[in-house]
Amino acid sequence: MKKFVTLMVLLSFAFGAHFIAQQQTQTDMPTYTPEQRWARAASQITVSMVAAISYAKSMGQTAEQFGEYCVKLFAPGWGAPDSGTLNIIRGVRRNFLMWTDSEFEITESSDKSVTARSNRPWSRYFGDNETWYGVTLGEFESCLHVFNVRLAEHLGLGYKDEIKNGWLYMTFSIEK
Repeated sequence: MKKFVTLMVLLSFAFGAHFIAQQQTQTDMPTYTPEQRWARAASQITVSMVAAISYAKSMGQTAEQFGEYCVKLFAPGWGAPDSGTLNIIRGVRRNFLMWTDSEFEITESSDKSVTARSNRPWSRYFGDNETWYGVTLGEFESCLHVFNVRLAEHLGLGYKDEIKNGWLYMTFSIEK
């Protein structure tokens, strides 16, 4: 009788495990369109930057200091120091186009400078109070500003920006 009970218990576990495994494989997982996946990726990269700024703040640093750290990390990948390349705008555009609903266009261009504008597609994540997970839109954009300033300096360029009518205007120039 003891053997029979043991056999029944083992069979119950075996059939139970098979039944549970069968249920798990039959669970319907949602499917997403490429546009939905892109929107999710854009929100995740934005919240990752927000999390990094928030972490820097928790360690006594500012958003600007985090921007300084980022440019030290990534500047070498943008070109040789003092190369003076205005092609920087291509990389900035490529990065900004990761956001869905991003609009980015060159508004002025010459041999000495290039100006582009962006509709600031990241701003929608910050809501009406312009704060997301304890990071303000101002801090987020300040981090971007510092990154662009220091990146331009690395390349031997000047940089200025301003927000006009909800658009971020960025100018990179050979003249500092």
